[in-house]
Amino acid sequence: MSIEPLAEGAAAVRSAWTALERDWRSVVVGAVIVAVVQVLNLGIPW
Repeated sequence: MSIEPLAEGAAAVRSAWTALERDWRSVVVGAVIVAVVQVLNLGIPW
């Protein structure tokens, strides 16, 4: 019985988790920026 398929599966799960973690960090950073802009009533010149 080879351990390679198990290692490949673990690597895939780890990769998916890292991507999800990065996505959530982006969401949190975006939410903080929006909250600060709203609280400080900053105008964003588009």
